[in-house]
Amino acid sequence: YFLVCEFSEDIVDIREQYPLLPRENTQAIASSLGLKNPRYRGTSVSTVMTTDFFLTTKRIDGSYKSYARTIKYKKDLEGEGAQRTLEKLEIEKIFWEAQGVDWTIVTEEEFSMPLVHNLGILRKFSHISRSLMQPDFEEEFLQVLGSLRNFPITTAQALKKISSQLYISYQDSRALYHHLIWNKRISLDLAAAQLQMGMPLPDFDIVLGNSASVRVAE
Repeated sequence: YFLVCEFSEDIVDIREQYPLLPRENTQAIASSLGLKNPRYRGTSVSTVMTTDFFLTTKRIDGSYKSYARTIKYKKDLEGEGAQRTLEKLEIEKIFWEAQGVDWTIVTEEEFSMPLVHNLGILRKFSHISRSLMQPDFEEEFLQVLGSLRNFPITTAQALKKISSQLYISYQDSRALYHHLIWNKRISLDLAAAQLQMGMPLPDFDIVLGNSASVRVAE
């Protein structure tokens, strides 16, 4: 989920394990529901509850909006063993409602496996050699890549052709390809299929300016 948030152009601030303060608020909510407030193990001291992600997004009109997101596996929300988890989530929900902040639970069902796989790969290429990140060189790379768009070749074959024309190694060509996808200069459907060098070159668009392709908060 962190990778999805980091990749999204909408999200301008990510805070993890955000504390629900003051602690007295969650204690009061728990009491009103007839529930026990979570405590530190082996003590009578109430814990400071947290929400997994507190996100700030920038909207089209330039304003900012906050979202709270809790991450759980679906199996942890079902069955008899889930009762205590659901109780704590109810406390969390009411806390955020009182703050006027949109809160919900995110499970693994929100993500396709190709998306998870692809973002894991692309994140490794968020920073590459400065010599490959020169604007003029990036434009030249994109121009050659665009010229190969309609050829029945694999991604590896396309990148080898680019490396030959631009006099760079295949490894550098692959690194820049992934880097430009991460930075949204190359736009494609990351949720549809895994990025694999041996597969046909996927459908893509070349983007003149950055634009968000993954929206997770709203």
